[in-house]
Amino acid sequence: IVIQHDRTFMRTCPIFETVRTMWRNRNIKYVGMSMRSNLMYRDIFLAKYGKSFMGDMASCTLRPLELALDASIYGPTGSSAANIDYGGREDLRENLGALEETYIASQQNLDHAEWMKSNPLEPGKWQLSLTPTFFWYDNVHICETAHYRDFVFDPKYKMVVKGGFVEDKLSPVIKKTVERFGLAEGHSCFGCFLLDDHSGYFFTGHMDGGSYLTKAEKDAFASKN
Repeated sequence: IVIQHDRTFMRTCPIFETVRTMWRNRNIKYVGMSMRSNLMYRDIFLAKYGKSFMGDMASCTLRPLELALDASIYGPTGSSAANIDYGGREDLRENLGALEETYIASQQNLDHAEWMKSNPLEPGKWQLSLTPTFFWYDNVHICETAHYRDFVFDPKYKMVVKGGFVEDKLSPVIKKTVERFGLAEGHSCFGCFLLDDHSGYFFTGHMDGGSYLTKAEKDAFASKN
């Protein structure tokens, strides 16, 4: 798992279940934990490529049995989203609540809702999905070491040199490969996906070091408000 210094988990995230899914489904090489900018990735795809390619996106979206998880934890009524710690910031609560409302009407959510109607699960289960991405986000992700070593950084592919910025160098390669060979074939060698529990909330957030407060400073601020 890769966790950058300025990223944090916003809520409970199924790390163990994701690793198990990757182990049992070897075509999944990278799973990125959702963040604000890619929470509605299918809508980004729709805006870029249009409805004619949404069928390809749907067929390449994965919903492994290993990610049919406890509905009391994940999904729109789960505790993972309900128990987000807003740190007393009502503005953040309102901001994410507004984002949830936008998500409800998104293609990302509507596609999954339609799938859930056609593929009912046993009571108490909620299906998480893996959406193929053309962008290799350096945000919190799980990736096979071998995939980094033997593919991403392999000199013979000339994609990312040692010490290079992976997100910046690899993402254009993924995009060009998919546009040349099609989504199914072009994306398969990269095997990168984004995790979504369709609660309307992302899993990871960004920490602004410029506004960091020590515990003593936080206590002092709280006592004044």
